[in-house]
Amino acid sequence: MKLNLNIPIPARKGVSATTIYLKLVAKDAESLTSKPYVFILPGGPGANHSHYVSYETLKDVGNLLFYDPRGCGLSEKGDVQSYTMQNYIADLQYVQEYLQLKSVIVIGKSYGAICALGYVLKYPQLVSRLVLAAGSPSHKNIETAKQHLLSRGTKEQQEIAEKVWNGTFANEDELEEYFTIMRNLYSYKERHGIPTEHVAGEYPHCYEALNLGFRTFLQDFDFERDLSKILCPTLILVGEEDWITDKKYSQLMAAKIPHSQLKIIPHADHKIEVDAPELFFGSIREFIYEGTQAPEVRPAT
Repeated sequence: MKLNLNIPIPARKGVSATTIYLKLVAKDAESLTSKPYVFILPGGPGANHSHYVSYETLKDVGNLLFYDPRGCGLSEKGDVQSYTMQNYIADLQYVQEYLQLKSVIVIGKSYGAICALGYVLKYPQLVSRLVLAAGSPSHKNIETAKQHLLSRGTKEQQEIAEKVWNGTFANEDELEEYFTIMRNLYSYKERHGIPTEHVAGEYPHCYEALNLGFRTFLQDFDFERDLSKILCPTLILVGEEDWITDKKYSQLMAAKIPHSQLKIIPHADHKIEVDAPELFFGSIREFIYEGTQAPEVRPAT
């Protein structure tokens, strides 16, 4: 079953009111009272629920809540300057409270994993389990990504990536051109001519959110010193060849988060779910299952 939810977010001091869209995907109505709720946090900044359709395979072990941050997907556009990491996290907390969910599992991918770190550090009591996929605990991954791009990328890729580093995309078309040109860097399968089942998102990336992030908060955020405070069970996933969130940052998180487990996935780059879907989703499914007592929930074989 699928439900579309529009959550009104009231204004906060210095922050305008908005409406946040969520897509709920569950196996059936009975699941709503028997299975855990799972937030799926998108990356970018600027991605939305339509870029994570493949994650719906996890509906057998949890009720999936796909979150569109401010300005992204089907959420209200509003003030571009409000598309910050701080508001991403604060809005999510309001949504969880609005839905009366005492504790949830949080899955964050890429920038979504960064926001998931910020969320669990600010609201540890609200998160029962945490999945960090292709993430980083600080801004340091950007310099590493630039180094990888110089050694692995073409001149055309290096040139268009300057629009990311500087946050200077003029419109949606320019951002989509970036993803087209960079496709083989994000995916091992694309790089090696291996067919994939990846489906393009129905709604475009929000270029304004990406621009704001790379111009401001992504340049200086740092959760490294607080990683040891994360006490919930944590699964960390990263592609062996990830160029933008190098595996060393996942190794660092695994070393500092007490109850964590790390899986470095071979033959995979940043798009782990495209390059190794069985291993990626199988690992998450088993991790969610470990934390539930519902007898009807069974990991896929």
